[in-house]
Amino acid sequence: MIRVVTTFFVSLVLSATAFADHPPKRMLKNMDAYSNLGMTGMLGPFTVNVAKFGTFPSGKTTEVGNKNFDKFLADKYNMAAIVMKKGEIIYERYNKKHKLDSNSPLVGMSMSKTAASAAIGHLLCNGKITSLEDTASKYSKSLASTPYADVKIRNILQMNSGVSPLGRSDEKQFNQKSRGMRQFDGQANVREALAFYDKAARAQGTKMNYHSTDTLALSVLVEEIAGSPLSHVFYNQLYQKFGQSGYMHWTSDKSGTTVAFSDLVMTARDWVNFGVFIMREKKAKTCFGNFFTEGVENAVGTGKTNGSKYGFQSWVFPVSGRPTLTLQGHGGQFMVLDEKNDTILLTISINEEYKAGNLFSNIGKFAEKLNKSGNWN
Repeated sequence: MIRVVTTFFVSLVLSATAFADHPPKRMLKNMDAYSNLGMTGMLGPFTVNVAKFGTFPSGKTTEVGNKNFDKFLADKYNMAAIVMKKGEIIYERYNKKHKLDSNSPLVGMSMSKTAASAAIGHLLCNGKITSLEDTASKYSKSLASTPYADVKIRNILQMNSGVSPLGRSDEKQFNQKSRGMRQFDGQANVREALAFYDKAARAQGTKMNYHSTDTLALSVLVEEIAGSPLSHVFYNQLYQKFGQSGYMHWTSDKSGTTVAFSDLVMTARDWVNFGVFIMREKKAKTCFGNFFTEGVENAVGTGKTNGSKYGFQSWVFPVSGRPTLTLQGHGGQFMVLDEKNDTILLTISINEEYKAGNLFSNIGKFAEKLNKSGNWN
């Protein structure tokens, strides 16, 4: 498993996981800290609340070799990689140097955001949310007193609320306040973090801005609709349908509200099973599957040169000529759900700069290569 973090990681785990400027060594230590939070309860010197579910995995470990895939996925920065084809794992690798295996809980960084949107999809399909065109204040007393009051749920899902100023320069304080770190030690509070903004920066639906605040708003929304934290909704209503290890944990504030923009920890197999679940539901055209399909089909532009768009708390990349739902996390966590080829690529990394290419620039091409018999030319 990942080495248990101790307090000598103090200065290394304090910064927000949202900024793509962390060198690999720091990323590794951050990953250690968050992945082991369920056991330690600590991030550096700070006691951080965490919702734990199940017992720590201890079953037989698994691994599936494929030399062709090793050519581009067995990178020194890769911590875990799984490739699934037609529902079968055809490649599974863990970084033995860092003592990882299939029982190791791994933080998904911002891949967690897609789990947050899945909770919204669940509530929509169970009639708890009438329409994504409804405003947040219809369901949440807390959000009714914030700039999110009149924002449509759809726009919050698409990071298009207009609440946060363009850019991410102020995001760190929101993340630290939500977790209760640095100057907010002992004061973890998602709702108070959202109150940092007293007015919206622009009209909703006019320009997407990737920022922690919209996902925090979704966390509050889910909790006040369901009567329990988002992490509980996800575990009880969704994880139970796909999870195999039986274990997950997710950071919370001091009241139990889920820190939904990051910090969800599951084994690599459970992460990929989450992808299988979404793909299966999409293929069956269930309400839940149609929710994610709508997010892909109506994704908004990001302005990035890699051709990406943004759906419902998930990225959308062109893969094999088709817009493809992609979970993405800081440092190089990706899960590409290639429905056209019935293939899923999961890679959990501490740096995006693989020898085979930059993950953020080439993840779509990586996924396409999987369907050419694993060849890397």
